[in-house]
Amino acid sequence: MFGQVDNANSSYRFAVYPPSQPGMPWLSVCVGPDGDLVDANSFATCEAAAAATRRAQAFFNVLTAFSQPETGLAA
Repeated sequence: MFGQVDNANSSYRFAVYPPSQPGMPWLSVCVGPDGDLVDANSFATCEAAAAATRRAQAFFNVLTAFSQPETGLAA
């Protein structure tokens, strides 16, 4: 599962990675516009990792909407 949140100022990428070997966890990863790791979490199941990734994407969608001058919501 991969995703991306874009606006004029940023591009955050999200991914869920399967275990690389037995006994390893699923990983949910967020990479920021500069290519640096923003967040990574481990999960026992793909479903849990995907759900966490969807929540993070939704959060960044709201965050970027509030930072857009055309919405009238920018600080």
